[in-house]
Amino acid sequence: MARVNDEIITVSDFQKRLKQDLGQLGRPLSGDQLKSFAHQTFDTMVTEAILMERAKQKKMTVDDKDVDKAIDALRKDNHLTDEDAFKKALAQAGLTESQLRARYRKQMLLQRVTQSEIKPEEITEQELHDEYVKQKDKHFKTPAKVQLEQIFLPVAEDGKDKDAVQARALGMMSRLDNGADFQAEATLAGAKVQELGEIPVADLREDIASAVTRMKPGDVAGPFSTAGGYQIIRLVKRIDAGYIPFEKVKEQIRRNLSGERFREQSEGLVNRLKKEYLVETHPEMVDQVLEGKLGG
Repeated sequence: MARVNDEIITVSDFQKRLKQDLGQLGRPLSGDQLKSFAHQTFDTMVTEAILMERAKQKKMTVDDKDVDKAIDALRKDNHLTDEDAFKKALAQAGLTESQLRARYRKQMLLQRVTQSEIKPEEITEQELHDEYVKQKDKHFKTPAKVQLEQIFLPVAEDGKDKDAVQARALGMMSRLDNGADFQAEATLAGAKVQELGEIPVADLREDIASAVTRMKPGDVAGPFSTAGGYQIIRLVKRIDAGYIPFEKVKEQIRRNLSGERFREQSEGLVNRLKKEYLVETHPEMVDQVLEGKLGG
């Protein structure tokens, strides 16, 4: 299916890799999705073969100790320190321990050879700020919100006291409208003032959203019939729509830009090596494999 200098990617190699990758995906694919995934897998195999050829030229290796550390970290992160649990997880993934070690060794070598060929680019403060301005309407917008508190009066599960609870809620609301203290009313009712936190206005129920539009901080509204009882709300404050501050997302933007540039440089490295090496690919064979015309 492909050749990179003296290294060959056979139909069997591709079928085995595709089966493993589909197994790790955790969900079945069919039709165009399967076709797209298969072609991506093939492209990845070619890219890896090119980079492995470069690693061989540079006589780069990965020590067993480094692989041991990577596997130990994998087991710890996934709570697989127990040997039986680890073997069970390997079986579910369709891998043996030696296959897992080989995969990690290869991935570490691919990473090292790529990093040895690519010089990290410094990202300036101005570039970060420019990217923030470019992305802020799409990624860093914050909606208008309200901070609310409530007094909740529950109704019995069988609903037999619903009318009585509603009458209590209406009486409480009348006293609050006449200047009664919110906390005191909750205490007298045997309830608590519950903080509902900051809620996007767009996420409020229609009846509450309608009431909130006419409220100023400190105002109360209700009672509102809700699941399990009645609620009376108090507006603590309004929070205008805006943007997450630049300083709070600067490092996130830096990581994203660094990742994008690394991928671009990696693609450039592979394209350069394709010109230096003997590279032959037959992507049309991917469709033939999927159609059962090639392989077992």
